[in-house]
Amino acid sequence: MNTVERQPLLKIERLEKSYQKRRVLRGINLNLFPGETIIVMGPSGCGKSTLIRCINRLTEPDAGRIFFEGTEVTGLPLPQLSALRRRIGFVFQQFNLIRRLNVLENVSFALRLEGQPREEAEAKAYQALSRVGLKERALNYPPELSGGEQQRVGIARALALEPPLMLWDEPTAALDPILVSEVIEIMEELVRSKATTMLVVTHEVGFASRAADRIIFMDQGKIVEEGAPATVLTAPKSEIGEKYKKLLKT
Repeated sequence: MNTVERQPLLKIERLEKSYQKRRVLRGINLNLFPGETIIVMGPSGCGKSTLIRCINRLTEPDAGRIFFEGTEVTGLPLPQLSALRRRIGFVFQQFNLIRRLNVLENVSFALRLEGQPREEAEAKAYQALSRVGLKERALNYPPELSGGEQQRVGIARALALEPPLMLWDEPTAALDPILVSEVIEIMEELVRSKATTMLVVTHEVGFASRAADRIIFMDQGKIVEEGAPATVLTAPKSEIGEKYKKLLKT
């Protein structure tokens, strides 16, 4: 992929984050270009989730700068930050659905908050639900759905806003292994359609090998290796990369 002449959609410069005395992010630099899918992998506690949560300031970084579509996210006051967050979809580990709202209401909720008329918001919600194969479940409530279905509703909720960037924080981590494949299938379809730029934290090595334009390996708060899947999963240069290479073979 030729990214030399293009401006990054997302630019991260020297990002730092500590919790008490433990440094979780140690000077992260990263560019993400329109249409790319970048997968972030690494051991638990290496800073992966903290990294993507800093992008829309669900977690406040201690130092460094983040730019999204040319706007410095790290300097925005809350009203402007709220508007920017609506352009960045976020799919959580836990589904975070509102139990008292049905599926259609969950997906259209953010659109209604933006001031869209109910009919328009629900039409967009139905469209998003169709993309994840759940249009027929629109009037069900979250407790009536399987874990995989709930996560697909979470994906539809993010898609309904038509964000240019989607962040995924281990979206299959809370699922029974039997249900993982249905969420992975939706994610791979989104990658193929190039509907949005994606930054994905996951341990799903098979998905990473098929879907990523670039894979980033993190360890102890740093990026220790990055490159195309064909390179970093077959001839890794880092210890972490070697571990994932072995996982791909099992």
